[in-house]
Amino acid sequence: SSDGGATWKYRDTANINYRPVSEYTHWAPEIIEHDGAYHMYLTYVPGIFNDWNHPRNIIHLTSRDLLNWKYESTLPLANDKVIDPCVFQLPDGSWRMWYNNEKAGKSIYYADSKDLYNWVDKGKAIAARGEGPKVFQWKGQYWMIIDVWKGLELYSSADLLTWKKQEQRILEQPAKEI
Repeated sequence: SSDGGATWKYRDTANINYRPVSEYTHWAPEIIEHDGAYHMYLTYVPGIFNDWNHPRNIIHLTSRDLLNWKYESTLPLANDKVIDPCVFQLPDGSWRMWYNNEKAGKSIYYADSKDLYNWVDKGKAIAARGEGPKVFQWKGQYWMIIDVWKGLELYSSADLLTWKKQEQRILEQPAKEI
């Protein structure tokens, strides 16, 4: 996009240089730029399956051009059924990733990194059942949105560790005209 995201032009398919098996799928990319490099955290599923009892991992890739991606690592997270990474820079300059841990009732877990390459899993962040966490800062507060398949749950935090669930979900009901 050359107009701030109002319109888009297809450029190409990203070259993900990580294919240890012939059949695979990629889900939920999270891309951030830091110090002139792009980092992608991507859910990688090694195979095409008929049920959900198979591995899903989050891999780390880097790029200089957003088209060609180099595999860096498979993140050492809680287990081999993790999806939907969201990465956010903490006030001290380090990084935090929230993700969905499918083995823990689809709870939201988190991991910390000082350099975007080495991650330490820290455990459960939110016990809610949901997926696709997205964290952002707005009006002096941190916010996390989670897809709960009946609208989106919204959490707020002052410190990115303690999360308070808002009473009402958003986008559960159709909007009303004013």
